[in-house]
Amino acid sequence: MGSNPFLFVLSGGRCYTGNMKNGKFKIIIIQGPPGSGKGTQAKLIAEKLGYYHFISSQEGKKYMKTHNDPETIKQKENYDKGLLFDPDWIFEVVKEKSKEIFEEKSGSGGIVYDGSPRTLYEAKRLYELWDELIGKENIKAVKINVNENKLKERARNRLVCDKSGYHVFARSEKLQPGSPCPNGDGILRERDLDKEEIFYTRMDEYKNRTLPGLDFLKEKSAIIEINGEQSVEKVNKEILEALEIN
Repeated sequence: MGSNPFLFVLSGGRCYTGNMKNGKFKIIIIQGPPGSGKGTQAKLIAEKLGYYHFISSQEGKKYMKTHNDPETIKQKENYDKGLLFDPDWIFEVVKEKSKEIFEEKSGSGGIVYDGSPRTLYEAKRLYELWDELIGKENIKAVKINVNENKLKERARNRLVCDKSGYHVFARSEKLQPGSPCPNGDGILRERDLDKEEIFYTRMDEYKNRTLPGLDFLKEKSAIIEINGEQSVEKVNKEILEALEIN
């Protein structure tokens, strides 16, 4: 991984260092505690706008599958415990993948970051990178707020398809662990990350490490705060209105 966050080497050896401030490329950050629905909302917004849905945890897992160096092995162990990736490690993963997307999009379109940045370190480094590339006026952040008891209830009832963790459902009389996935992606199962002891670890990580990063972003540009205890449709409507997306 490279060390200079503002130097991007593209295919064929071409380079640029922040010449994309043309107003065409946009960045939307969707943040919130575990179970707040940020993944659902990020997916909906990315699909509506045709932007890349950037899930830092998924990009980290992809990287871990193709690398077995000691540092990456350590990151996998932390992830399995419900701990966040080390900030400098995941920043490099996010930076390199973002570079690919910028090149593919040729300066138009955008990225919806789902749950990233997750620490103050990442927030500072990524904000500097984004501002350098596209200008702070093209960076928007949304924070979804949900009561902790409600979050715990959601985690307890959440089921995912075993072949695609992107398909999420709430436990009911008809939907139980082992039931066929309604989307046809195998069977429903509980996520290890939703186990009670790991849920509390993830909440502590969010409070102690993610919120300071959001406070930093709030100082740099206004953060839109949304009540996440409403229906998915209502939350999505309020986010789109706040972002002035038709």
